[in-house]
Amino acid sequence: MFNEAGGKNPMAYTLVPALDDDKAWLERLWRAVYQELFVATFGGWDEVRHTRQFSECWQRGHIAIIEVAGERVGMIQRFEQPQNIEVGEMQVLPSYQNLGIGSSVLRDTIARAQPQQKKVTLSVALKNERAYRLYQRLGFHEVGRSETHTFMAYD
Repeated sequence: MFNEAGGKNPMAYTLVPALDDDKAWLERLWRAVYQELFVATFGGWDEVRHTRQFSECWQRGHIAIIEVAGERVGMIQRFEQPQNIEVGEMQVLPSYQNLGIGSSVLRDTIARAQPQQKKVTLSVALKNERAYRLYQRLGFHEVGRSETHTFMAYD
């Protein structure tokens, strides 16, 4: 099987552009992935904040659903900019985490950026230590921080 960049991939996936009909599924994914982290970061669940943040993500667009063997397992939001590819969001269902899917998607994003001499940028919640360690293993380095997030780049 092959990945997005055309290379061999132990966890082959397909990216499918998200459509309006996918919004409800994406909202459930967002909740499944972020609820525990949201509570750890903000001290409790806030439905209004959750709805607002998901809505802002949806409105920014550029969302693709990650499918493995025809099954929806996650999403990525990427923005192609002149100097970089920004990963706005990447989420994998908890039952599919630690299988190499996120790593494969990010490696392919890096492979896509390199011929264009672009950086890949992303942010990760300070409390999301697993994701932070993944990004470090893939070669991302810290370029800044806010009260809630670490900003990282691969260049």
